[in-house]
Amino acid sequence: MARTAGDARDLVLECVDTLLAVVEEKNWSLRQHCERVANGVAQFCSRFQLMPAKEIDNLYYAALLHDFGLIFGPPELLEAAEETADRGALRQHPLLAEKLLSSMGALSRALPFIRHHHEHWDGSGVPDGRKGEEIPLGARLIALFDCFDGLTSPPFPRQGLAPQAALERIIELSGKRFDGSLVDSFAQYIESAPGTPEEYIRGRKTESVNLKEVFARILQKFAAGRIALPVMPQIVQELERIIARPNPTADDLAAAIEKEPVIALRLVSIANSPAYRGMKDIRSVRQAIPRLGLKETMNLVVAIAHKSLYETASPHYRSLMEKLWGHALATAWAAKGIARLLNLPDPDVLFLLGLTHDIGKTFLLRAFSEEEAVKTVDLKLVLTAVQEAHLGVSQLLLKRWGFDEPFLRAVSLHEKNDFDAAVSREALVVNLANFLTRTIGYSLLEGEALNPEEIGSARLLGIGPEPCRRLGEETRTLLKELSPFL
Repeated sequence: MARTAGDARDLVLECVDTLLAVVEEKNWSLRQHCERVANGVAQFCSRFQLMPAKEIDNLYYAALLHDFGLIFGPPELLEAAEETADRGALRQHPLLAEKLLSSMGALSRALPFIRHHHEHWDGSGVPDGRKGEEIPLGARLIALFDCFDGLTSPPFPRQGLAPQAALERIIELSGKRFDGSLVDSFAQYIESAPGTPEEYIRGRKTESVNLKEVFARILQKFAAGRIALPVMPQIVQELERIIARPNPTADDLAAAIEKEPVIALRLVSIANSPAYRGMKDIRSVRQAIPRLGLKETMNLVVAIAHKSLYETASPHYRSLMEKLWGHALATAWAAKGIARLLNLPDPDVLFLLGLTHDIGKTFLLRAFSEEEAVKTVDLKLVLTAVQEAHLGVSQLLLKRWGFDEPFLRAVSLHEKNDFDAAVSREALVVNLANFLTRTIGYSLLEGEALNPEEIGSARLLGIGPEPCRRLGEETRTLLKELSPFL
């Protein structure tokens, strides 16, 4: 059977998506960078009619994979600015990507764009020192969008520039690093289309599945009680009863935890992790609890027990659920860190707020993953639908679990950035924690993270930009130490 152009395009996209999954496994923010560059450069080309549609497709594939070689180079190159990167390593990554991709015939027309995207108009670039129109047009275009995105959304921990400041930097390099004939149109495009560029090829594809209908069906099942709702793990309920006693002891907690061998084993591992390690190895739950403390033990057991809510049998959704789990953990520990910074009375309640604030997303994604019709649909489309409805579902689930109105109210405000005078401190803390995850690479939401100065909850809590950045770094470090054990 003859292949249509759409079939061929879908096949190439499947191959590219497989390669991007490798990039994502190494560095999630690098995949986001590549997708922003690809969508921006393709939309720009289409708008100004710089090349035929077929060639724009090849440029789009090249931009998606322009940094593919980075994941096989020195780890420090992933977070280095071009100006501070080792020139030898920088020279190699376009060549390495070209070599690795050269066996894929469908990408042959994209390879020159990848090889030459670090060439400079004046001949000072790498790997071949080409100059002027010797550099393929696609490579010149990728260079513009690559630089702009690197300036506005750099890898952690550098602070990105505002779009206008980044644009001024590029204009300064017109005729030196960049093709001056492209820079004027580029400036016009950036000034007229601020924010994250829309999807290019995926945005043109017509989905055979009506997501709104699937989503409505899931919500109807949910409202009618035909979907089994997640329940608060029994071990959590038992530990809450123990903690509520007048004088709970480590032995009481240990006896309850030891009934759950998997949780007990993980707790012992955490007690020996870099985050909590002491002078000697911990070999039992009874030894672990004094080192961790009663309340921290409770927090960790709650986190371990909640991990099961993020499991799915669908490979298509597994990576997304793992990222959502990482976001929940990051928000929980960031909320606890904020509470300690402000000397709030019960940081452990704020830990639980952070852990459960997106529970509606977890439920909806699991429900989507079980719908045969959407198992192969672009996850970004599903995530957009989930994002729009998760707050209401979170409220219903947390109410079912017995949380009170102040807790529910705090969860409902975690994505706002403007508040009325009656807002609770708990709501402000979980809101700030949620926003901080975007600065450290633990958020599902793409796009530019807010500067600490722009976060309303930070301002109302009296936490300045530097403490915000420090909290983010401390949370990031803690997550790196704990993630292998949770």
